[in-house]
Amino acid sequence: MSQYIPVLAAFVKCLAAILAGILLGNGAVYFFNKMPAGWFTEYGERPSDELLDPYTQRIKSYPWKFVLTMFFVAAGICFVMRDYRSAVPMVIVLWLLVEMAIGDAKYRIIPDELVVLTAITAIGFVNYNGGWKDCLIGAGAGFALMGLIALTGRLLYGKSGAGGGDLKLFTALGLVLGLYGIITVFVLMACISAAHYIILIIRKKLEKDGTMPLVPYITAAVTIYFIFLWGKVELLLTL
Repeated sequence: MSQYIPVLAAFVKCLAAILAGILLGNGAVYFFNKMPAGWFTEYGERPSDELLDPYTQRIKSYPWKFVLTMFFVAAGICFVMRDYRSAVPMVIVLWLLVEMAIGDAKYRIIPDELVVLTAITAIGFVNYNGGWKDCLIGAGAGFALMGLIALTGRLLYGKSGAGGGDLKLFTALGLVLGLYGIITVFVLMACISAAHYIILIIRKKLEKDGTMPLVPYITAAVTIYFIFLWGKVELLLTL
């Protein structure tokens, strides 16, 4: 009978991940459509009629509920089969990033409230980062790296390469991921966004001095880091 216990445990973990994925995928669409209009409005400005209309779907239920549900189910199963203790904060971070990515892509706004919640999830990563010291160093590194992008854009194109929301989010992510994690995510984000930028230029979908929302690329980078590189970057650097 004891030989069936690992199989039963794996089944329970997968079932929990599937149920959580369904809840998170559907909840992401519902919550985004119900978020206060002021969260997607610059300070001192009046929200648009679309944001104020309670009957307007900011993102459609189909296909996004299905797409996001599949995303969170797949990510959840991957995380929980590896380590159920880190799975919870990882999924929460990804859920918040998805909400911010949609907001950044649609409205070019990153709600401060979601950034604060992202920073709070650092509590669940403290033990994996080696303590609060590394978390704080990561926050400083995140601020410096995104600040470098903003400064580079200002020097080369006369406009900031990253907004204030990007700066705050990357600082919060540095607190979550620690020094090695935020550097890895920065490199991944830079590669993904550069590749997409080149493709858009070649296809004439974007001007050379055009700007793109960064949070979708940050979300993709964090997803890749969590799934494929979690715990491996530090190990490689110690060899």
